[in-house]
Amino acid sequence: MSITTTGNLGPVILQSLAPAMLYTPSPGLNYILPADKVSMPMHGGTTMRFLRPRLLTPPTVQLGNSGIEPPSQVPQRDSIDAQMAFFGTSCIINEQVILQDQDPVLAWVSDRLAYAMRQAEDIILRDYLMSAASVINADGGSNGDNPTELSVSDFSLVGQTLDTNNAWKFEQGIEGSLRFGTSPVRSAYICLSSTQVQSDLDNLIGSGFKNVWDYPAIASAAPLEYGSILNFRIFTSSQAASAANASMNGRTVFYNTCVGKQAYTHIDQDGYSMKLIYRDPYFSGALAQNATLAVKFAQSQAITQDTAIRLLASTNAS
Repeated sequence: MSITTTGNLGPVILQSLAPAMLYTPSPGLNYILPADKVSMPMHGGTTMRFLRPRLLTPPTVQLGNSGIEPPSQVPQRDSIDAQMAFFGTSCIINEQVILQDQDPVLAWVSDRLAYAMRQAEDIILRDYLMSAASVINADGGSNGDNPTELSVSDFSLVGQTLDTNNAWKFEQGIEGSLRFGTSPVRSAYICLSSTQVQSDLDNLIGSGFKNVWDYPAIASAAPLEYGSILNFRIFTSSQAASAANASMNGRTVFYNTCVGKQAYTHIDQDGYSMKLIYRDPYFSGALAQNATLAVKFAQSQAITQDTAIRLLASTNAS
């Protein structure tokens, strides 16, 4: 009689799975956080229009007793249009996989598709802001490049610019765990930075930068918040805006997006903010060999107040 050892067993028996899937290293999604959120109604056309009234001239001259009325003013408003666009991706799952292990496979593939969609939302928003917002080069650093690394004077200049433009700070906050304007710091603008500038921010500790761990009430800080400086709360992400070899000396330039409230808007569409689509193998091909799992969404974006957003371009100190 032959002896059966582990070498005689098939490959499926030679392996066993851990009870849970390992996490997927995923970048933080920052650009969606300070954006205003608007939904276009279903069957509401292809364009979302925003209206912003202009200021009237303050009446600073006395009327006097002549009885002559000053000329009337004409109320005016500006229109800002955003065109809706559709995006999507799909995964093909073999019929035999689904027959053997349907629920777990569909569950983790659905989870990956959902994150890919949210990541796409953030990347589309990031690239739009890079192409449309005004840029200020950091020049208060000492690395001899253009732009330089971040300095306190650079944040001061951008904050002064936004204040002069009468931009709104985040005071009312966003309900839930991602709250702005809470107890750690006073009402502030938001700065969306790259994780690769964190070492430069750490170099400013003692000169105005406060790490999130030094907040009086750290529990109320947002998950992606790294710290604060002057009138800015700083959030970092590994997929923040940057351009390789774009500085004067060939360094990577990081575009630290400094925004006030209502600076830009993210628009989705009712019924299309995320649509998960499953097609049985019977409907996906002539031989019914594969199932399809897909995600589709509608999105648009607009800078609704261009004076309330600036890209602070910087490089690393070394």
